[in-house]
Amino acid sequence: MKKFILLILLLSVVLISAEKSGRDAVFEKPLWKQMYEEYLFDPGIIDVLKLKNDKLDSIDVYFAFWCGDSEHNVPPFLRILDEIGESGIVVNYFTVGRKKPGEKYYHEQLKVERVPTFIFFKDGEEIGRIIENPKKTLEEDFLEIVF
Repeated sequence: MKKFILLILLLSVVLISAEKSGRDAVFEKPLWKQMYEEYLFDPGIIDVLKLKNDKLDSIDVYFAFWCGDSEHNVPPFLRILDEIGESGIVVNYFTVGRKKPGEKYYHEQLKVERVPTFIFFKDGEEIGRIIENPKKTLEEDFLEIVF
């Protein structure tokens, strides 16, 4: 019982501002749905990503509906995932509120400071992340992480 209580306390500290969500929440916002539908992805990179599906176990997506960068990047990221097919990749979605005074992280253990943050995992280890905006494009950054 003590271990269970300790685990609950630990999780409440680790996920101070992040709340488990689902991808469907994104499509409840008309503009976000439109961003998803209108995203023009690079089909050549998508074809390569389809071959690299085995390079990932999971992706954690931290985002906020009040965040402009989330609005511009989360719907296209979901489109990319749908285009490559998520088979075998577990995608966890977390919505965050605004940070309280003195809070540095949305997720302390993973050091999530900004949203959106896309964290890629293989064999339980982080292999890369995209923070706020991609360096190139979402699919190019995704490819660099899994290649």
